[in-house]
Amino acid sequence: MLAMLGCSVATAQTQMTFYEPNGHAMAVWSLQDVGKVTFEGGDIVVTHATGTYSSPLAEVMSIKFTDDEQDPTSVKQILDDASQLRIATSESAVRVIGASRGTVAIWSVSGQQLYDNRGWHGEEIDISHLERGIYIITINNSTFKFKK
Repeated sequence: MLAMLGCSVATAQTQMTFYEPNGHAMAVWSLQDVGKVTFEGGDIVVTHATGTYSSPLAEVMSIKFTDDEQDPTSVKQILDDASQLRIATSESAVRVIGASRGTVAIWSVSGQQLYDNRGWHGEEIDISHLERGIYIITINNSTFKFKK
């Protein structure tokens, strides 16, 4: 009888969320979209329906699995709001989290524009051709610094 009761209140997890050390969610996926999670050279790599996400393992404080319908604190959707924007970088790409379209530009620290896409639709941005260094990326009206 207790086993049956336990089964009736259990819920299946439907989302995987990576959290930064400051407690903010840095990436969220539906578990249906996640193909695999691997660890490569100090990075955690998530292969999902729309591509690959990579982050240094040291930058991921925790990983939580939740049922987005049952957890009132879970992220239901990410709006195109500047306060929600984040970027994730790997050796070959920059992924913008929190925006699905707009204008994206990448600049060197010396001020040279290296990338300009005024019709960006949420796809990862190829940076494999860039030298190692510090870069500035603007997404709509928000600016971020990243290191390759």
